[in-house]
Amino acid sequence: MSMRVTGGGAWLALIIAVAIPALEIVGIYQIAQKIGWGWTLVWLISAIWIGATLIRAQHSDLPTRLKQAMARGEAPFGEVWASGRRLLAGVLLILPGAGSDLLALLLLLWPTTRAPAHMPPPSARQTRPVEPDVIEGEFRRED
Repeated sequence: MSMRVTGGGAWLALIIAVAIPALEIVGIYQIAQKIGWGWTLVWLISAIWIGATLIRAQHSDLPTRLKQAMARGEAPFGEVWASGRRLLAGVLLILPGAGSDLLALLLLLWPTTRAPAHMPPPSARQTRPVEPDVIEGEFRRED
């Protein structure tokens, strides 16, 4: 049984899968010609180490940051988004090449947005609005 993929999408994916690593190899060679092979190896090994450290940090710190965000009354999506960006940056740093390292740097420098600092913690916020004509309390009907 063979599966046949029709259309240009498969060829485009194949071209991209071959072209990007080839361009990265050419880029590494050109950088090494300019700064020397020793410094190029230091750069590549450092990028791999930093990428592995980022991935390890995201794996261990995410649950704690999610709990802290929820305790501050923020939606945890912001922490998941920031963690995902750092995780992707770590993977890109592990891949050798200047292009992937540049993309990783852009992901790490992406500005983050936080909830306003004046937002009260969840315990201080009311879950439902209090109307002025309503007195809250318990009652018992006696007939």
